[in-house]
Parts: sequence; C-alpha cells; structure tokens
Amino acid sequence: MKNLFLSGATFLLSTIFISANAQNVRWGVKVGVNYAGVTSPNYEGPQRRWAPAVGVFAQVPLSSDGFLILQPELLYSQKGSRITYASGTYTDRFHYLDLPILARINAGGLFFEVGPQISYLVAVRNEGPTGTFTNTEGANRLQAGGVAGVGYQLPMGLGLGVRYTHDLVRIARQGPRNSVFQAQLSYLLGSR
Repeated sequence: MKNLFLSGATFLLSTIFISANAQNVRWGVKVGVNYAGVTSPNYEGPQRRWAPAVGVFAQVPLSSDGFLILQPELLYSQKGSRITYASGTYTDRFHYLDLPILARINAGGLFFEVGPQISYLVAVRNEGPTGTFTNTEGANRLQAGGVAGVGYQLPMGLGLGVRYTHDLVRIARQGPRNSVFQAQLSYLLGSR
C-alpha cells in the first residue's frame, strides 16, 4: 500500500511538473493547524487536540479565466485525539502524508474547494501513564476520505482557508475514523 501511495504521488507531481509550462501551473506553500479528533459510534470520550499541518500545492487552471482550478497538495498532517480517564490522560498522535486532489472554484478572491484525499500513515505515537508506544501494527496505513473548504486569496498570493476532512477508512480494524478541522495560511508563488 505504501508503494501504491508513493507511485500515485510521484505520478501526479511529475505530470504537473511536465505540464507546468504548457498549462501555466502555479506552485504554493501552506502552513496550518489541525483541530483533530476521531469519530465512531462505539468510541466515546475522545477530545479533539491541536496539531500542525504543512505542505506544498499546485494550481492547474481548468478554465482560461481561472474560475475552475485543479489543486493537488502534498501535506504533512498530524491527527489523533486525547482522552482522559481516572488513571490519566492518553494522547494519540498519528503522522500522515495527505494527498488531497481538489476542484477549486474562484469567485473574486473567495474560493470553494472539494475533493478526495488519500493519506498514508507514516508514524504513530501513543502517550499515556503507562508509557509511550510507536507501533503501527494493526493500523490501516492507507486512508481514503474527503475534503471540503472555503477561503479567501489576495491578489498578492496570500490566502487563508478553513476546511474539514473526514476519512472513510477506520484507523484500525475496529477503531474510529479521523475527523479534522483545518485552518491554513497559504502563499502562491509568483503571484500577479
């Protein structure tokens, strides 16, 4: 599964790179914060936690006026949750590489984005009163989900967006799913 993710990411990025001159592709960087949690009908009590997100993106115009854009991204995104019992607090940190492929509509500076996301679990760090564990055995390393967001981008290239991502695949066989609210600050390189 790791090879499938890496092959897909490599193919997507190389396709964009090759077509950069012909399609007027623009590149950007982004940094943000996740308000991460997990959801499941049989998994009660976890609290959301703040975590970092950072990455790069490309904008491939699908219309000559820039109204419709394809925006693939490659992000490092920390997810997980925190839960408190009488015995102490347990914190789950899941380190992912996210590859969202978004359709983006630009309306003046306002933008709307939606699309699928594939994520690869790189590492796990579970901390609690009994110690720290980093075992990924039993975890679903490859995740699939969806993304929807809204934001505003200034003509100089600085943008601010909020989005929600939700995985369709469980973290582990009987486990919950990732559910993340994100706030991101982006900068489009070579802006007009």
